[in-house]
Amino acid sequence: GLKGTMSEFELGLFRQRSLEAIRAKARRGEHYTMVAVGYVRTPDGRCEMDPDQRIQQAIRTIFEKFEEMSSVRQVLLWCRQEGFVLPSVRYGPQGRSIEWALPVYQTIHKLLRNLAYGGAYVFGRTVTRTAIVDGRACKRKGAALAPEEWMVLLPGRHAGYITWEQHQRNVARIRENANMKGLMRTRGA
Repeated sequence: GLKGTMSEFELGLFRQRSLEAIRAKARRGEHYTMVAVGYVRTPDGRCEMDPDQRIQQAIRTIFEKFEEMSSVRQVLLWCRQEGFVLPSVRYGPQGRSIEWALPVYQTIHKLLRNLAYGGAYVFGRTVTRTAIVDGRACKRKGAALAPEEWMVLLPGRHAGYITWEQHQRNVARIRENANMKGLMRTRGA
């Protein structure tokens, strides 16, 4: 009846208000669901470098080695050869804990491409797309958007392990090295 209709309308309104509150917080650069390894969230909601010097040095070493070697794979091979371990964050019943392990390719690749290490805050890089397939609505979560379509990009929002310009150069270098993805380039690693 009418009460059920009003209840459904009210639920939609609550959902719309909560999503808009998240977007407003993101536009201010304050909405953090998780922070990258090497950063911690302060009690007042800011993102700062992890005070653990071992974690900071490990992350800086990866950026230095990439600058020297210009290849994610070469950095991985160096880590494996030297037994160089990287931190990873685990969340459990006791809260946040750091574990150290030999990296895999994806770990280094994600670390080098992560915008947070360049000091940027970003929100809205993916969307949920709905398509009608065989008469049914199919939702595809996590569809990537082009950088110019991101909802929020705030370079210099917090202290970075590298500069924003260095991050942009690293991403371009990684893109130039991607020969196996149908992106054959004249340059390579």
